[in-house]
Amino acid sequence: MIASALFTPAQQKLLGLLFVRVNEGFHLNEIMRLTGLGSASAQRELKRLHEAGLIVSERIGNVRQFRPNKQNLVYEELTSIVKKTFGLVSVLNSALAPMRKSLNVAFVYGKTAKEQEASSDAIELLLIGENTTYGELLSRLPVAERLLRRKINPNLYSLPDFHRRLREQQGFILNVLSERKIFVLGDETDLDDVVRGAAEESPS
Repeated sequence: MIASALFTPAQQKLLGLLFVRVNEGFHLNEIMRLTGLGSASAQRELKRLHEAGLIVSERIGNVRQFRPNKQNLVYEELTSIVKKTFGLVSVLNSALAPMRKSLNVAFVYGKTAKEQEASSDAIELLLIGENTTYGELLSRLPVAERLLRRKINPNLYSLPDFHRRLREQQGFILNVLSERKIFVLGDETDLDDVVRGAAEESPS
């Protein structure tokens, strides 16, 4: 796996916490509890990340909290790698893999995509495809929710339904299309193909 080639298991656990929940700060005991790392291992990895400038720390009360350094030159790239290989995207991708053939595209939108979410906010997930149902989708999300420790709110559209809503210029659809997205299945090109299909179906 890509993640194993780039990062040790301990680094994956730590980065997967800090660089997915980027707007939160965690103290050492929280990090140990949420990642399962021992004190020595957690402190060693935190020291490496801190010395490299990838994370920053601040003392709040009697504890020191750690969080990603968004001013670091590689912050965006590292966040993307983490999410794609063993973070948010990887977990969701694994959960949706059995439905891959019936989905045109799936992406996260809203506060999570904008990195404005709090730990209690649900992950907003939009999916477009055929021959799949909410029942099938909802049966595959609980595992992802447990791994991410977040609720997932899915919005599933069949291709004809999405095309209809797009032709009707429905506000929600237009807003989602204009916002930042984190693709789980497919990419911007696949979404463009879906949007183009709505235009081609429009009556002349």
